[in-house]
Amino acid sequence: MDQELVAGRTCGACNVCCVALTIDDPALQKVQGYRCRNALPGNGCAIYEARPDTCRTFYCGWRRLRWVRETLRPDISGVLVQMHQKASAATGPGRMGVVVTLLNRAALKAEGLAETVAAAVAADVPVTLQIPGPPGHTYGQAQVNDALLGPVRARDKAGVLEVLRRARAMGRHGDHKPIVLKPRPALPPLPPGEGRGEGSQAAQIPARDASL
Repeated sequence: MDQELVAGRTCGACNVCCVALTIDDPALQKVQGYRCRNALPGNGCAIYEARPDTCRTFYCGWRRLRWVRETLRPDISGVLVQMHQKASAATGPGRMGVVVTLLNRAALKAEGLAETVAAAVAADVPVTLQIPGPPGHTYGQAQVNDALLGPVRARDKAGVLEVLRRARAMGRHGDHKPIVLKPRPALPPLPPGEGRGEGSQAAQIPARDASL
């Protein structure tokens, strides 16, 4: 899996995924907005060598996608990019897209945000903007490709950011519902270095640079 990661990028002290995401693994359950109980004060992990498969196989878009700007490391930018593929019983797996979570208001000012989103829209990659609700509640979401197509084609950076600002404002006041996780049977821990998850599909999400 390492060969699928962007060279030169490491998680370092970032542990945004340990707070911002819901983890529903047989070995660990937590809801988004709450810091994982295994997260250490220095942003390490108390069970790193025996961490659950969900954690072991997860890398955010900043680690996997070259066109996500270098400046968008989640703990620095407040922007979390994830790959996402919708599926249905009727049609099966859908197109691979990205979910861009603006973790706080300052994320709108993150260097490279507009350029990264524009690159995805220009390449016709589905982009879903995601806004946190209260801790333990669902995110507000909106697919923004149609709204961004005009500003991206016009190379209007201010216009791109204005669409994102409006979408964030709407998402903050969306219908955030409490997340309830059902108890799951525990699995035996994996030996260090092994995982049960599937490989990345980052290669299926091409994007070209869109100058703004």
